[in-house]
Amino acid sequence: MRKPKKKFYVVVLVFSIFVGIIVYKVFFEPETFKINKFKYPIFGIDISKHNGRINWDKLKNQNIDFAFIKATEGKTRLDPCFLDNIKGAKKIKVRVGAYHFFKFNRDGADQARNYLNRVKIYNLDFAPILDVEESGNYTNRNNPKLVIKEIRDFINYVEVRSSRKVIIYTNEHEYNKYIKDNFNKNPLWICSLDEEPPIDRIWTFWQYAHRGKLDGIKGWVDVNTFNGGKGDWNRFINRGFR
Repeated sequence: MRKPKKKFYVVVLVFSIFVGIIVYKVFFEPETFKINKFKYPIFGIDISKHNGRINWDKLKNQNIDFAFIKATEGKTRLDPCFLDNIKGAKKIKVRVGAYHFFKFNRDGADQARNYLNRVKIYNLDFAPILDVEESGNYTNRNNPKLVIKEIRDFINYVEVRSSRKVIIYTNEHEYNKYIKDNFNKNPLWICSLDEEPPIDRIWTFWQYAHRGKLDGIKGWVDVNTFNGGKGDWNRFINRGFR
């Protein structure tokens, strides 16, 4: 009579172990995809309020070359950690850029004004950055032609007033839907998590993992690289990011 009960406990134990492994891999295991550090030696992070309070002093000796920091979102929002993150990154001499999270249901020029009113772009090392992704966006107005128009309005407004080419962040899906053949002259920062960016144009920055781990940042952090070696990086910097 006891054998069925014992068998039941064994099944429950095995199932619990299986679930535990899945949970670990999904939520706690660092990214396993590794880039070729000889080909791509430049290392960077991108951060926002979601990374919490960052201990920049601990990041100082972790070979971070650049940080893209969220500044604004939509027509009115300012990331509450933006100013502290800019100050912390500059303190440890990490090159910094500021990005705007684009809202598909907001006027592009209004969003550009929010960005330029909040960000002192000439105190940054990079040109303005625009984050274009459907995640976190309303889809009821997800008409590609309308979205492309608002993106163009944002870019035109910022470029006229900054004399810099806006860097565009996106992923493969949104690149093909909104960016391809529309913004070919803008430097591209592309997200591709399991392979080199599978797109048909040259990219400048590559976000290759969402689950990087660094001492000084609680939880995961997005990690990135630059398309080139150290010599290419130095030449890119010397051009003034234009």
